[in-house]
Amino acid sequence: MKIVLHFAVISILASCNQGARRPANFALVTGASDDLVRLSEQVLEDVESEGFTDKTCHAYLTRLESQLDHIDVRQHRRSVLVANGAKIADASWKIRTTLHGKLPSLPRECALQLQANFRQLRFIEDYVQELSSDVTHQTPNEIAFTQQPVPMKEHPPFYVTRLAIPGAVFEDGDVFVTRGVSFLSSMIARMGVRPSQFSHIVFLHENPTTKKMETIESYVGVGVQFYDMDFALKNENARILWLRSKDRALAKRASSMIGPLVRDRIAKGQTIRYDYELNFDDPATMSCAEVSQVAFKLASQGEIKIPFYPNEIAGATPLVSRLRIPPGPTFEPGDLELDPRFEIVGEFQDLRLTRDSRQKDTIMSEMFRWMDAEGYVLHESMNSRLARGPIHKIRRTPLWPLVQKMLKLSDFSKEIPSNMLGAVTLINQISEVLLEELKKQDIAFEQEHGIPMPPVVMARALEEWRKKDLALYQNRATRSESKIHKFLRPRG
Repeated sequence: MKIVLHFAVISILASCNQGARRPANFALVTGASDDLVRLSEQVLEDVESEGFTDKTCHAYLTRLESQLDHIDVRQHRRSVLVANGAKIADASWKIRTTLHGKLPSLPRECALQLQANFRQLRFIEDYVQELSSDVTHQTPNEIAFTQQPVPMKEHPPFYVTRLAIPGAVFEDGDVFVTRGVSFLSSMIARMGVRPSQFSHIVFLHENPTTKKMETIESYVGVGVQFYDMDFALKNENARILWLRSKDRALAKRASSMIGPLVRDRIAKGQTIRYDYELNFDDPATMSCAEVSQVAFKLASQGEIKIPFYPNEIAGATPLVSRLRIPPGPTFEPGDLELDPRFEIVGEFQDLRLTRDSRQKDTIMSEMFRWMDAEGYVLHESMNSRLARGPIHKIRRTPLWPLVQKMLKLSDFSKEIPSNMLGAVTLINQISEVLLEELKKQDIAFEQEHGIPMPPVVMARALEEWRKKDLALYQNRATRSESKIHKFLRPRG
């Protein structure tokens, strides 16, 4: 069989572990400069063939992940990657949409494996498209998002938009799965035992009066609100996955039920608050994921519950406990990509921001790994103590504008719980240090090899840096030089 023969060189012991938070990317073996082109074309042919069945898919996909993990981009000339970037990305997109179309017939273990494959293929697409488009990488604070071209409607060279349904337009009940640009977004994307590249879900709703498309979304500190479509599309997104229920009548019914519910609550001054406890059994409060979940549940009289394959929160206990999130089954935004009841309509990437997302994803994955594998625990910083203590209290008083101006603080909603404010402040503080270090190493790597660091190399660089910083902390003479171990270090 072609599938088996093509991967005969790969060990049967594949490297994938559904419960492991690790970067999906290239690792280290020598290969010809056009390996990615040949491999992507071969994989596309394989997954489209009759030999790809529910019995072969799991073994094939785990071996595919291992094969991609063993391609060293340093063996690939930049000029060849630039020349072939669009071809590789197009083949990867076709592989993903082909595999997504097979979801209804795939067994559970294969469907869950797909989450790792999709993440890995998307990383490859980002990487080669950044090179082939010669994009100028930026950080989120360098971009005035409300002044940017509208994603999926306008097409500057740094935007990539692909449609799986040619000529598609936004429809009532469609869903966007998006990726924000903050460390909080990265934390959400990596929180589940099956990490993804998404942090938010947007429900599309046709206003019954104006007939214009708008969105229904829930945000921390804001709750559930309606948003102008263009505003929502420009809302600090590095990527957007556009999905549509295969049951179009059900989607429209879901929109017709959730819309009036939200509008009525807003009119009464009883806006549905954000669900900080992530209690998916109680619709009194809603996270971004719960808006779509509640809409389809109402429309189906409780028969349809999304996601089809729930994720799980396990590990990273020092952070999870601070956020007071219950461990166990959960609905991560990226899980919607595995739901066989939805089809892919299209996808968008802002190539100016995909490198920043890649760096932040790697940082968050490594921080979670340190907590799980190295026994690291969080320790309060002065900033996090102030955030969850006096600053949180002052935010609820009339003194806030004066204090905010004097201390040059960013505004935040008084609805945010103190424990969450403190935890996010601490994670941001640690992550900013790691990001500064990683950016330096990424730039140095690019200057030496002509290409940016892949995530697997980023993870190794962070691990080596962690060991050095730990050694500084363990030596009393150099403890003050340690940058993160004052706030994140092994227990005891």
